[in-house]
Amino acid sequence: MSADPIAFLADLMHRGGPVMWPIVLCSLLAVSVTLRKACQWLRWQLSVRFGANGWRRTLAALRGGAADPDAAAGCSPYAALVAEALASRDAAFPTALEQAARARIRVLRRGLGILDTVVTLAPMLGILGTVTGIIASFDLMGSAGVEDPAGVTAGIAEALITTAAGLVVSIVALLPLNYGRAWTRDAVRGLEEAMTLAEEARAAAPSAAHPSPADAP
Repeated sequence: MSADPIAFLADLMHRGGPVMWPIVLCSLLAVSVTLRKACQWLRWQLSVRFGANGWRRTLAALRGGAADPDAAAGCSPYAALVAEALASRDAAFPTALEQAARARIRVLRRGLGILDTVVTLAPMLGILGTVTGIIASFDLMGSAGVEDPAGVTAGIAEALITTAAGLVVSIVALLPLNYGRAWTRDAVRGLEEAMTLAEEARAAAPSAAHPSPADAP
């Protein structure tokens, strides 16, 4: 094995054959999506934690009959959800709240489909490399017999390298995928609880203080 990691990777790519290129593309996609999702997860967790006081103030403002989006604004994602619903002029508050929540859920789930595809596709590409490597080995054996064992072993090496590479990429991408799914379920549950609290606080407000444009005659 070469001491230079770049030279080692270049040699691995050469020995693995052309199927290594889509496997590498899958790994780059997985890394890119994982980094982007990690930043999203971190921002969300920090905003929920440090925006807890703002969220309580938002609920208090709703109970007081606030209809101004600025009165409900805060650094909490739940407060931003309420502010967006209050700013809507096309639907009643519960409907606008649900629409805003759906938009955020789509953003939270974005990218997980790519990781899911990588987890499924990378091993398939590895199997494809296995097949092409074995085909190359048998083709060489048929034309040169056993006179060129190095060529035969090169085909077998291609088969094994692509299989291992595909499995490694799939296993590594599976970890953030499972974490992302679990985290997204928790985030969606938090949004649903926030929607319930917001609707209850809105319902407890003085009825004359928050007429909905969509409910007006």
